[in-house]
Amino acid sequence: MTDAASATGEQNWAGNYAYRASQIHRPTTIDEIAAIAQSATSIRVLGSRHSFTDIVDADELIDLSCYQPKTHFDADAQTITVPASTTYGDVAQSLAPYGMALRNLASLPHISVAGSVATATHGSGIGNGNLATSVAGFEYVNTAGEIISVDRSTPDFDGLVVSLGALGIVTAVSLGVVFDYQIEQHVYEDLPLDVVGDQLAMILGAAYSVSVFTTFAGSLDGQVGQVWIKRRTDGSDRSMDAGATFLDAPAATMQHHPIPGVDGSTCTAQLGVPGPWADRLPHFRMGFTPSAGNEVQSEFFVGSVDGPLALEALRNAADDFADRLMVSEVRAVAADELWMSPQYRRPSVAFHFTWHPDSEAGGAAGDLVRAVAAVQEALGPFAPRPHWGKVFDADGFSARDSYEMFDDFIDMAQRLDPHGVFRNDWWARHFG
Repeated sequence: MTDAASATGEQNWAGNYAYRASQIHRPTTIDEIAAIAQSATSIRVLGSRHSFTDIVDADELIDLSCYQPKTHFDADAQTITVPASTTYGDVAQSLAPYGMALRNLASLPHISVAGSVATATHGSGIGNGNLATSVAGFEYVNTAGEIISVDRSTPDFDGLVVSLGALGIVTAVSLGVVFDYQIEQHVYEDLPLDVVGDQLAMILGAAYSVSVFTTFAGSLDGQVGQVWIKRRTDGSDRSMDAGATFLDAPAATMQHHPIPGVDGSTCTAQLGVPGPWADRLPHFRMGFTPSAGNEVQSEFFVGSVDGPLALEALRNAADDFADRLMVSEVRAVAADELWMSPQYRRPSVAFHFTWHPDSEAGGAAGDLVRAVAAVQEALGPFAPRPHWGKVFDADGFSARDSYEMFDDFIDMAQRLDPHGVFRNDWWARHFG
């Protein structure tokens, strides 16, 4: 999980991985990007660094934060085109003058658009697809230094979007937009896990976006932490009405953080105070350091129909992983048609895990590996698909068996990058 050696001194956001790349390029023009792509033999793009493994590492890295082509809003097409390194928080600011919004946001507004799309990062909601489903087109540079533009009419577009960084250097992304809307957020406390298991579909469908947080500590005794319910104020999501209780769980009377004992001031406003979509859909506020920082994350997706049984399996296995856990989040994501999306043709329940790294909480080396393996084993009967940017056991997961478009994706990667310039050690472990 941790690589202490780094030729550049650069680390990921969580500090659990040090990039081994010998050089980081910071181009300012598209011509510079094309020249780098032509000369490189092993290169990947470094985004907001919110991945927890070596998925973005290579002999050389390219940081696009200094390449800032103009953002363009197209009212007729209802799209906004932004530089690849743009964060979702910045996208929201760009859309505000036009009265437009994105359909969904992830827990953190700090993450970059291109990196989030490439790994199918997501928000939550039974009617909301992951962030990649908003992509209307993008521009990328291939190994020949050619600038390629693709859109939804391009053959194999559904395979190109969730690229895992292996098809080229994405330089700009066009996102579909919708009319602006507001969200109100309520947190409810101490909803028993027995009730969550029995009513999971109803709970996750109770509003536009819903998250259930638990530490799984004492989970067989029915304990759960919090339920975060985010409703659209225009009523278009057909949310359940806000009340003093939710399934007998009382509404919180103070601001909360998902992790027990952590100050909630860094989180988006709760207590039912309405606010702009971009200030409520994420769990964390743009102006603050996201989440807990010194942590590692894993996430696994199962079919919605298997959600209750999968939750029960995790409760039964909690003794094997709860000691490493800060908090776990349960949420829903809609199905899509993107080849390598974990939600490909499968409405999903997501089980997210925020872990103490091995150096924290008195953990011995390998304890985190043991905890992640225990989670994967518990979820094994339900064909779990992992979040590509987070920690999972490669030996316990077969991408070929999990994705029916796997061979088509591999063929496309080899066709667009015949020399494997954009493929790396992470790719070799997981795809061969």
